[in-house]
Amino acid sequence: MSADTVDVGIIGLGRISGSHIQEFQACPDAEIVAICDIDPERVAAAQREHKLAGVFAATDWDELLALDGLDAVSIPLPDHLHRPAVLAAVAAGKHVLCEKPLGMNAVEAEEMLAATESAGVVHAVRMQRRHEPAARYVSDLVAEGFLGELRHFRARMSVHRISDPEVKLEWRLQADRGCYGVLGDLGAHALDLAHFTMGEAAGELTQASAMGAVFIGERESEDGCGAAEVTAWDAINFSVRYERNVLGSYQLSRFSPGYSAWEIDGQDACVRVRPGPEGKIEVYERRPRDDQVTASEYLARDVPDKYLDRRTLVGVFVEAILTGSQASPNFRDGLRIAGELDLIHAAALGAQPFI
Repeated sequence: MSADTVDVGIIGLGRISGSHIQEFQACPDAEIVAICDIDPERVAAAQREHKLAGVFAATDWDELLALDGLDAVSIPLPDHLHRPAVLAAVAAGKHVLCEKPLGMNAVEAEEMLAATESAGVVHAVRMQRRHEPAARYVSDLVAEGFLGELRHFRARMSVHRISDPEVKLEWRLQADRGCYGVLGDLGAHALDLAHFTMGEAAGELTQASAMGAVFIGERESEDGCGAAEVTAWDAINFSVRYERNVLGSYQLSRFSPGYSAWEIDGQDACVRVRPGPEGKIEVYERRPRDDQVTASEYLARDVPDKYLDRRTLVGVFVEAILTGSQASPNFRDGLRIAGELDLIHAAALGAQPFI
């Protein structure tokens, strides 16, 4: 590492790796110097598509981690590989940015946090929604008391690629490889967003009830050996209570059109964030009419310019390395979310176990 540049390796070159690569390439204080994947064809594709032909390439992450001058790694691997890759990277003294969810469960996440803290490295989890301008603005509105006492948090997050029956039985659809299916996939984002925006005004998550569904029970295996069972949630609805009596309602699906929306209701005002022009939120302020009946009207509000600074998690991670600070969200946040995912998944199994 030079005084102002962090040298980064990418471990895992599957579907989500492209966004990791692009964000590091867009960061002026970082340089990708190495890439790794068990599949040589994916290595070649990354070299070609992301103009990485000149960087060190390997099919074994131990080779990448032994590279002289490597400062940090980014890990966009399948969920079940997060733990071994993180532990190997930390043992090699590397700063680590890991895809969400941090581990397959809270036990794994706790081990990963302990290892990074013992090694004294910077650690971050890619729950990047908290760095979006609207989220940062709403977080400050809540902290300032603009919404008054909080009542509800609601979130809808969805994608729809896996709704195609032709999608094969990839790791995301297998309980032993993908953390609770859509719950770990999208739920990590939604739950972290709730914590970030509400903070101490809501407190910790204390109770959960849930119901999940698998819509396509069998899919063709990726190795072409016939159909196999889907064992991870395609969709899940869950309700939670936070310690300050705030209720949360979440709908997560990989079978519906891909847009996300979220909102927070307070005693004095409500905010909602929906797809639309960047830098906008909607605000409803309770105000009495002449007859003293409260009116309900959401009005568009601009997100102030100070939040439109193009902050990214990669930028925060790199800055933390250069300044000797800690990134956010980090593995401690990842452990909190892992415990919540465990609780919600257990509640869903109680409501509707797999047969």
